[in-house]
Amino acid sequence: MMVDIEINSAKDMDVLKTYNTDEIDTLNLYIYASVSLKFIPKLKNLKSLLIAGSVKDLSPVSQCKSLTTLMISNKGAVNTLDFLQELSLETLKLESFTSKIDHLTFPVLPSLRNVEISGVAKINDLAFLEDFSAIEKISLFELNAQRLFDFSTLHQLKELRLTNMFHLKALSELATVNAPAKIYIREFYINRKIKNDKKEALLKVLPELKQLDVIELSINQEKFSKDDLLGMLRQ
Repeated sequence: MMVDIEINSAKDMDVLKTYNTDEIDTLNLYIYASVSLKFIPKLKNLKSLLIAGSVKDLSPVSQCKSLTTLMISNKGAVNTLDFLQELSLETLKLESFTSKIDHLTFPVLPSLRNVEISGVAKINDLAFLEDFSAIEKISLFELNAQRLFDFSTLHQLKELRLTNMFHLKALSELATVNAPAKIYIREFYINRKIKNDKKEALLKVLPELKQLDVIELSINQEKFSKDDLLGMLRQ
């Protein structure tokens, strides 16, 4: 059972009393007031959780042992993600929160298959992702990272999406992808001075990307396939 709750005051949580909590497997919280998440562990069969809004303490989530999908879109600061190490997550989505930690990371999750990080400025060193050997899909959107990471240990990687990763200085790390993955690079901008040309960077590393099934580059309305890019190299 999926339950959506918009929380404007603590009383809004009373709606949970109208459900059999053992039947709730998906919970979407839209939080606009100060509330505690201490009730979360009572949902013994919860598999998917969305936390959108402002929450000071996310640690109760660590007690949701059945959780496989977690999405955090926090308006406040998240200064640690260590609580994640208690979970057996398969999908993790992090979006648009701040942090007092200069280089925020999260612990290795052996079961993680899909990770999406969007607009989290303090996740700016991506090297920690090298340890996620079971990962199949990575989506990175508007991060401040200046370089990618060594993909050579990610033997299960099937898809990599890089969207508006304007700060990347090069794409040379893509040569370390040793799985037949699909790579999608997209940039959308208006009146923005681009310091790092993704088409030029991709052309530089393209001869080393023969193992990739799909390469697609989109810059505003222009789209280039792997064959298009190879044709440019032959010119």
